[in-house]
Formats: sequence, structure tokens, C-alpha cells
Amino acid sequence: MTLPSDVQDRLTCVANLLARPDQLDGVRIRCCAELLRTAVERSVARACGAENADQPVHALLIALPSHVDSDVAQDASQLWHALRRAIRHHGYELTPNVAELAGWHAETAAVAAALSSPLSPIPSPNLSLSGTIDPS
Repeated sequence: MTLPSDVQDRLTCVANLLARPDQLDGVRIRCCAELLRTAVERSVARACGAENADQPVHALLIALPSHVDSDVAQDASQLWHALRRAIRHHGYELTPNVAELAGWHAETAAVAAALSSPLSPIPSPNLSLSGTIDPS
């Protein structure tokens, strides 16, 4: 499964920065988290069919379970919130470390791949007029 170029470019950029962990300071780590966050946002927007819309990400995350598997939607939501916290941390909080960033990179790649795969429709049961499930 190939990812959209804008998402893949962000993942590649972060991977290149992760290849030189000694050069990652607080600012670069936050920049990497921002790149990963936007990759998640673009993947979520595509999965919801809102690629060019200016819809808030919170609204898209709420709508996401109706477009993809609920576990994938939950993973995307948790990852987006973690990345958002990493970008907007306060001075008294610890800056995310390189290991956390590497984990977020792997999770972003997995979530983006899961969001880009089509959802197979779940068959609905046939209900008879008596209210029982028809096995056919």
C-alpha cells in the first residue's frame, strides 16, 4: 500500500531527522511532532472524504469511526492527541525524547497505512417482519 505523497514526504523527513539523533534538540523534536501530526490529519481527512475541506480535526476524528474500523479510528485519535500535546508542551513539562518520537513515527506510518486502505462494508443482518434474524 502506497501512502499519498504529502504523508510519505512528512514521514521521510522525520525518518531522516531520526537518523541523526544527536542533532535533535527540543525545537527539532517539536518540528518532527508537527510533521507527524499533519500527516495524521491529512490521512484522517482523506479517510473521511474531506481532503479539501476546512473542517476542524476534532470533527473529523469524531466522524472517523463511520468511515474506518473503530480500532483504527481510536488509534488515530490517540496518536493525534499525543502529538498535539508534544507540540504544545509547557516549559515545566519534559520535552519528548527521541525514543518517543521514533515510536510516534512508526505509529503514524501504521495509522496512515490503515486509514488509506478501503473499509470493507459490514454486512447487515436481514430482519424478517417477525423481528428475528433471517440466516440467509
